[in-house]
Amino acid sequence: MSTSEQARRTRIIATLGPASATPARIEALIRAGVDCFRLNMSHGSHDEHRQLARRVRRAAARLHRHVALLCDLCGPKIRTGRFRDGAITLADGEEVIVTTRRVLGRPGLIPSQYSGLHRDARRGQRILLDDGRIELRVLAVKGRDIRCRVVHGGLLTDHKGMNLPDTRLSTPAFTRKDREDTDLAIELEADYLALSFVRERHDLDLLHRHLRRRGAAIPVIAKIEKPEALDNIDDILEHSYGIMIARGDLGIEIPAERVPLVQERLIHLARSRNRPVIVATQMMESMIENPRPTRAEVADVAIACETSTDCVMLSGETAVGRYPVETVHTMERILLEVERHQASQGRFCPDCPVDLSTARLPVREAVSNAALSLARDLALAAIVVPTRGGTTARVIAARRPLAPIIAVSTDPHTLRRCALHWGLRAVRAGHEHISNWHRLLTHLVRHRHCRQGETALVVSGFHDDPELNEPAMKILRIG
Repeated sequence: MSTSEQARRTRIIATLGPASATPARIEALIRAGVDCFRLNMSHGSHDEHRQLARRVRRAAARLHRHVALLCDLCGPKIRTGRFRDGAITLADGEEVIVTTRRVLGRPGLIPSQYSGLHRDARRGQRILLDDGRIELRVLAVKGRDIRCRVVHGGLLTDHKGMNLPDTRLSTPAFTRKDREDTDLAIELEADYLALSFVRERHDLDLLHRHLRRRGAAIPVIAKIEKPEALDNIDDILEHSYGIMIARGDLGIEIPAERVPLVQERLIHLARSRNRPVIVATQMMESMIENPRPTRAEVADVAIACETSTDCVMLSGETAVGRYPVETVHTMERILLEVERHQASQGRFCPDCPVDLSTARLPVREAVSNAALSLARDLALAAIVVPTRGGTTARVIAARRPLAPIIAVSTDPHTLRRCALHWGLRAVRAGHEHISNWHRLLTHLVRHRHCRQGETALVVSGFHDDPELNEPAMKILRIG
């Protein structure tokens, strides 16, 4: 593909499941536009995840694509238990007992799988069940039983989600099962790990410590789905590779009307720190059953793209839906349409993530801004970034330049990790190309990533440690 052709900048993540588990379906999803596959560790056995990972790697190799693998840790199980008859009906105003005792539920008694609930719950706090459809209010706690009044009732079935928006949970975000699943992710050479229910830096430290003990360095994505995470977002961004805006639980834990504004703010904050950001949950949910999305879903995807998220994520749509490949095709068309409009307006984002009024910018931010201006003012065909670990490429990508960004590396791990970053086109090359920029551009022409006679900006030298930054830029004519 040459730089003159439109390539989608916003990335697509698809969750694997029964609807997308076969080699043929995985290959079809990659062809449709999937950049990264999510393994949801809440479902499936380790052997099933091993098989899916092998199929992804094989399909990507056949198609010569750098496709990432994200293992999503499930975190603490905060769900109801099982009921004697599979369900109970809760009426508005009645009193019920929520218990952490190991019992079967029955009318008036709701078992909780979260064993610490009786220690954490306080009088007056809310317990929300089944995606917030049912609301309980705590009246009193005695032993392992929490007496509650039903505010909004309904039918409650086995293993429904439980949200505690007013309660500070004592359970760690990184559980024993998460440790086992992390070891599996290391075995699978996963490109990313996502940690659920992150509330503060300490939650991330537990996972990072486990990775260090195992001698692994998998980048960690913090899932933002608790109100406490919003209060600690600066610290969380500082100590994670990126964030996922998990709007399902977040939209229950905080008022739903706040979610769009929170989403926009989080995208801006992540970009300002050169962190990738994923918008997730219910993006095209009606396509689980229907071949076309609702107008509201189209607008939701378009707004995420317009506000410059790095990635949009599909969950049940590709895991259990009837139209997984069609859903990806539809999402890609929406993203391309928005990006065509953005390009015609001369910018891919509504704002600059760096405060240009600051008297002195850090070196790499200043160089990135210079690269952005040069690419725009000279109408460059591409920004070419030779990179070892991907730092330079992701810093440039956070500026959302008009010119395509070609990240070139010898390391397959670095190239796969480009799949979570806006606009990065990953290209593998040998050491002899990385060290000689003229030879590198010839290599890109030979593989149809650039055209002879075009002009490109080559940028390199950024480091995660600012003290080790040695940025260099050169404008070169290709050919």
